[in-house]
Amino acid sequence: RADGERHCYVLDHPRYGVEQRAYKVFHVSPFNPVQGHYRFRFMRSEQGGRERTVARVDFYDEAVAGAAVLQTSVSGTLQPLAPAVLREAMWRYPAMTLGVVLHIHAQALRLWLKKIPFFRKPAPPQSFVSR
Repeated sequence: RADGERHCYVLDHPRYGVEQRAYKVFHVSPFNPVQGHYRFRFMRSEQGGRERTVARVDFYDEAVAGAAVLQTSVSGTLQPLAPAVLREAMWRYPAMTLGVVLHIHAQALRLWLKKIPFFRKPAPPQSFVSR
């Protein structure tokens, strides 16, 4: 994060197709309280003849029973970490960070205009790791 704060959720032996959960302890969005839990899932899929890995992280708030409040996923092809791979990623997606930041702020403006409750940032957790 830009303010230097971070939090890691360490999963116990993650496996493809097996859901794992962790309680939310870190403030991420002013539109979601620091309560609830995350569901983590890792899957494999095939797209265009190439195997891809999909990581899903969904947020559930106990105050909102049932469905996920926020659903996210990222997918890609696993590659060994090497200088050439890092260079390609840096040159291939130069505007991706800017696009993500703009999208996040546009979504926040929509939520604010809908008068969604706003949660002030609490003190960060004592530890930067949750297991």
